[in-house]
Amino acid sequence: MTNKVLNYYDLSEIISARIERNEYLPGELLPTEKDFISRYNISRQTTRKAIELLKEEGYVRSVQGQGTFVEKINHSKVAFGVINESDNASFTSLVRKFGIEISSKLLATGAIDSNRFFSSKLEIGLDETIFGIHRIRYGNREPLAIEYTYLPLKFFEDINKHNFEHVSLYDYMATKEHLPLNFREKFIMTQANAKIAKYLGLTDDLTVNKMEITGFDSENNIVEFTESYSRPDKLEVRFVTK
Repeated sequence: MTNKVLNYYDLSEIISARIERNEYLPGELLPTEKDFISRYNISRQTTRKAIELLKEEGYVRSVQGQGTFVEKINHSKVAFGVINESDNASFTSLVRKFGIEISSKLLATGAIDSNRFFSSKLEIGLDETIFGIHRIRYGNREPLAIEYTYLPLKFFEDINKHNFEHVSLYDYMATKEHLPLNFREKFIMTQANAKIAKYLGLTDDLTVNKMEITGFDSENNIVEFTESYSRPDKLEVRFVTK
């Protein structure tokens, strides 16, 4: 029994982690509702909501009169959990935990004069310079996302010396003591334009996930603004109300 009062999301995370560690094998019957209620001192409603979430994510299936069975995990889709304020929001950190080989292809890098849009997003002056990094992000050599990242150049004056096709951007930012530690996110579904569709291997009338991420360092400076477009058939963004 745990001292923390679990909600349904906590329970679903515990069960899914055990499935991924093969503690519950495909085709195996999960413990009963009564078992989970007794083990974690939770309500029947909490247990049922956790199982429903696991069914939606493809971890389990219920058979009337028999119980809930573990499904074979589909590793072709990565489920992004909610990025909390203290989470590392980097693509690599979010995806690597699924055992996926990460790689990047640089599309463009360089210094850009600020404008009203970037001045607002990065909270910098119109006379300041930003540095842009545009990359396609691959998982197991498949295109998963395209990222447009912009940083205030004043914090990263030697950034153009690094190749972010091979170097982790967040590792570099940490060496400058401006690693993003807190994040503000905005998520919408949008139609892929021709360029994004081409890079992601989609038809240009398909919907993609668009996420805007603003990163704050330890001094609450905005040090990153990223627009990410990802394939909904490969990356799933999950929002949970606790």
